Amino acid sequence: MTIPVLKRGVYIAGTWRASSTGETFGLVDPATEQPFGEAAAASADDVSAAVEAARAAFEDGPWPQTSITDRAAVLRRFADELEADVEPLAELVMRETGLPRPDSIGGTKAMLAVLRYYADLADEIELTERRVGRTGVTALIEKQPVGVVAQIVPWNSPIVMAAFNLPTALLAGCTVVLKPSELSPLSAGYLADAAERAGLPPGVLNIVTGRPEASEALVRDPRVDKIAFTGSTATGRVIAAAAAPTLKHVSLELGGKAAALVLDDAPLDRLVRTMVPAIMFNNGQMCLQPSRLVVPVPRHDEIVEALAEAFAKIIVGPPSNPDTQVGPLISRAQHEHVLGLLRSAVDDGGRFAVGGGMPEGLGTGFYVEPTIITGVTPDSRVATEEIFAPVLVVLPYEDEEEALKIVNDTEFGLNDAVYSADPERALALARRMQSGSVNINNGQYLDVAIPFGGVKQSGYGRELGPEGLDAYFQTRVIYLDAEPFHGLG
Repeated sequence: MTIPVLKRGVYIAGTWRASSTGETFGLVDPATEQPFGEAAAASADDVSAAVEAARAAFEDGPWPQTSITDRAAVLRRFADELEADVEPLAELVMRETGLPRPDSIGGTKAMLAVLRYYADLADEIELTERRVGRTGVTALIEKQPVGVVAQIVPWNSPIVMAAFNLPTALLAGCTVVLKPSELSPLSAGYLADAAERAGLPPGVLNIVTGRPEASEALVRDPRVDKIAFTGSTATGRVIAAAAAPTLKHVSLELGGKAAALVLDDAPLDRLVRTMVPAIMFNNGQMCLQPSRLVVPVPRHDEIVEALAEAFAKIIVGPPSNPDTQVGPLISRAQHEHVLGLLRSAVDDGGRFAVGGGMPEGLGTGFYVEPTIITGVTPDSRVATEEIFAPVLVVLPYEDEEEALKIVNDTEFGLNDAVYSADPERALALARRMQSGSVNINNGQYLDVAIPFGGVKQSGYGRELGPEGLDAYFQTRVIYLDAEPFHGLG
């Protein structure tokens, strides 16, 4: 197997280079707690150079003027080139994030699917419309690329998260400065390599690795036209404030504390079959995770017992082990945060139906047992804060109105679920849930052609689907035959 690249610089204007200061930072494998790689620590000068390269490629380069059909052809080649790197890239993602091999491979395949979806969608897009107004005037309504995009990507699934905005920005004709998380910075390099081989012009895609200071410099740069950020709600607030002085376009995909509402007639087998993977997927580190299970009091014990039995069978271990279903958390800091939240559950009167700590026999690595917490109230820390681990909190209710209050009583609104044997009853309740997405009889789901995004403090803007592409266009109007203006008519 090809050995993954374990050292990267910054990628600016089509060239890999060291940071301007020569500074680097090391990476730690979350499964072994051992150092394994090194990335450039981009300085403010490096960020400025990357933005300048993207600005020049947008203002003077061929990419924005290239037809959308020709840009789509580059996206298809991009996918083909990246597909050749699936194995080393998956190996690297495993070492960066601790994701099991199937999830690591799946991340690359997700990027391939998104690139190819938008390349195909290009054939359906009309960039220019000729419209006759109410006064008889004729105008051209044109979709134009928004400009230079700063894409800030989280660590929990770095290639998947990049897929939510990079293909759309490129297809629209934008240029991009991509800033991966300092916890998973190396995998993004494969995107630059594949894009270059596919024929993407220099400066259209730039990558700066570094600490949060690099992200701050990127957000504040007045030459950046749009910020696409995926990450915590707290950081999203900071980014929105920093972007405000220059009125940048901003899309934010932020935190979640999703709830799955179980009605009294919900099929138990379907609940177990779908909720377990929804909690375990991506090592439990997903903003979509339905980490609050809201259940009717009469069925509480039955449901907890069945889920606890299923949780206990999950294999936790090294991501390279082919039997592993859940690997380690991303870092020591995240591991300590999660263990602290589990201790807080006990302080709040909670009990562990299963799990509650570190797995036996895994003293090295940032592992947490698949855990079910009962006995806490809806306002406890574990029921209100995003945990980002394979942890489920069970909250009982007496009637549907109380259940809906528990579901909606959160600052977040990204993804919810409702379980019932009656589809119409489930749909009626789904429509009352304050969430960007609701799953009926399923824990979570994504489809490249279906828009995704949150409400409330889970962010704003939509990714995926035609709506995700629209976020990278702005509208220009050209009046062709107007007379002197005398009112709207």
